Amino acid sequence: MPEELEALRKKEERKDKLHQAYLRRKANGTQKRYEDKIKAKKKAEIEAKKAAIRAEDMEKGVFIPASSLPKKEPQKAPMPDRAAM
Repeated sequence: MPEELEALRKKEERKDKLHQAYLRRKANGTQKRYEDKIKAKKKAEIEAKKAAIRAEDMEKGVFIPASSLPKKEPQKAPMPDRAAM
């Protein structure tokens, strides 16, 4: 039992130290820069994957870019006749 309590105490102590370090990083802006860097890297990876899938779909003819579609004027929907209501 005492060994388990000691292990639990050490675990809680470690969690507290990690949390205090996180709060210090957050206070001095280091955490935000780190998160922004990670997000930018992840976004770049996702964009690269999207581009690869889009290129593959274009080869198959599944995806057609909007820029290569024929130009059409937007059409207005007919207004309902007020007298008929």
